[in-house]
Amino acid sequence: MIFKQVNLKFKPVNPWSDILIAYLADSDYDSFEETENGLKAFVQTDRFSEEKLNQVLSDLGVEVKYEVQNLKQENWNAKWESNFKPVIIDDRCGIRASFHPPLDVNHEVVITPKMSFGTGHHSTTFGMMKTMMDLDFNNKKVLDMGCGTAVLAILASMLKAKEILAIDIDEWAYTNSLENIQINDVNNIKVLQGGSELIKESFAIILANINRNVLLSDMGVYSKALAKNGDILLSGFYTEDLTLITEKSNEFGLSLISSTHHNNWVTARFQKTH
Repeated sequence: MIFKQVNLKFKPVNPWSDILIAYLADSDYDSFEETENGLKAFVQTDRFSEEKLNQVLSDLGVEVKYEVQNLKQENWNAKWESNFKPVIIDDRCGIRASFHPPLDVNHEVVITPKMSFGTGHHSTTFGMMKTMMDLDFNNKKVLDMGCGTAVLAILASMLKAKEILAIDIDEWAYTNSLENIQINDVNNIKVLQGGSELIKESFAIILANINRNVLLSDMGVYSKALAKNGDILLSGFYTEDLTLITEKSNEFGLSLISSTHHNNWVTARFQKTH
C-alpha cells in the first residue's frame, strides 16, 4: 500500500490532538503520530482527499497549517511495531504485542499491532476495558460494535462471556480481528463486516466504542438488541457530549448508571430499565 503523510501543526496541541485523531479516523486515516507541534496523520493515497481534509478542519473551527507528502512503500507493520508499547490497566488486564514479554496481569490480550483501532493506547479503549473489569460477563451473550482489533471482544471472552458477536464496517478491522482472535486462542467470537444492520439477536451486554454521531444514529438499534436489565458501554465521545448521549439513550429506555472521564473522553455505562 502507498500512503500519504499529512503533517498538521496547531495550538494548543491538547486537546486538539485527540479531537483531530477522532475526526480524521472517521475520514479514512489509518494511523497517527503525535508531535511536539501537532500531529502526523497517515492515509492510503487512493483514499486521500484534500477537499475532505479541509472540510473537517473547517467544521472543527481550529486553525491548522498542514503539508502533504508522499511516502515511499515500506514495511509499514515494522514501523508500526517499533512504536507499539504494552498497556496495563490497574494491574488487572493488559495489552501487548506478540514480540513483547508476558505481562504480570490477570487478563492479557495479545494484539497484532496493525492499523485497526483498539490497541489500548487511546483513552476510549482504555476506559472501556477499565469499566469492563467491573462488569459480570459470566455466561453472557455480548455484542462488540465497531470492534476494531477485537480487543474488547477478546477481553469479554477472557471474562467468561458465553458468546460474542464482533462487528466492524472496515475490512482491515475485520481481517485484523480474525487474526487477533486466533492469536489469543479464543473460540467463542464471531466476526462480521458491516454496520448495525447486521444486529439480529439479543444481548446481555453491548460494547460500542465508535463516535458520537454513530452512537446517536444507532441508539434505537442498540436498545432493541439489549435484553432487559442489560448493560451497554458507550465511548468515543467527549465530556461535553455526555448530556446529549444521555438524552438520546433515555429516549430508548436506557438509564445512565455511571461514567468515567479520561483526557476529556467518556466511557458511560447505561442499563435497559424498560
